[in-house]
Amino acid sequence: MNFVIIATIGNISKRFLPENTGDILTTLIINFTLPMTVFIGITSSQIDLSKLFFVLIGFLGGLLIFWGGKFLLRTLKIEDVKISTVILLAFCGLNIGLFMYPLAEMLWGIESITYFALYDLGNSFIVFGVGKSVAEGKGGKFHIVDLFEFPPFIALILAFLLNGVNLPEFVLSPMMVIKDANNFLIMFLVGFYFNIVSLKAHRRILTISVTTKYLLGLIVSLFTLLIPVSTELQRISLFLSPLLPSAMMAIVYSVKNNYDSELASSFVSLTTLISFIIVFVVTAIMGF
Repeated sequence: MNFVIIATIGNISKRFLPENTGDILTTLIINFTLPMTVFIGITSSQIDLSKLFFVLIGFLGGLLIFWGGKFLLRTLKIEDVKISTVILLAFCGLNIGLFMYPLAEMLWGIESITYFALYDLGNSFIVFGVGKSVAEGKGGKFHIVDLFEFPPFIALILAFLLNGVNLPEFVLSPMMVIKDANNFLIMFLVGFYFNIVSLKAHRRILTISVTTKYLLGLIVSLFTLLIPVSTELQRISLFLSPLLPSAMMAIVYSVKNNYDSELASSFVSLTTLISFIIVFVVTAIMGF
């Protein structure tokens, strides 16, 4: 409900805010609020090193979905780079932190965030590495060293290294203030660029792309059923993660690199709604 309300406010606000509002919000998100969200989200979770296979699955599953997206683009033969790049960006990682952390805590308690955070660590290489490369026209190829120029990834590595360390209050307090602004800014950005006309104009591409994304995600999810786990919480975390929405960074990258940001917003909004339904349906079916 919060997502709908804030996105609606963003959509209404674009009528009287300057055109460069999206650019300013994107700069704030990439350099300040998102790094703080990543850092605090991981440092506040207990990382179980024996479950690092979650990281590997998050990375390999993300690669499979990305490669599936590249194959889809070759099939669709979309000539407009501003559209084709957005579609591929929507296959570059998942929105786990913003979407699933609060939902998992509500459904299964704070412990459940640990497993989603581990999966998200592998997923982050796709979002911040492959996604950034695609947005810059490099086709998904990147060097690890390039990631260390990207604030969210730097925050990710620092958070992993400092996991379990109790930071002093004078350090943590301002970081929390910055982090708390992230959800609002990204939800606002989704609404700011959402356009029902764009949704209708690209309904064929969206239908095919979204369907393909979830079919690929389902393949990864079914594969995770073959992996032995010790608890049902681990099982459902692994199964649901590949079926989560496209990363919000698809919008951020689109705005920053002058792609079709309205199409990106439509894709993210649509997958957010679908994944929300999937989470509750799967939870009911698995009886967890």
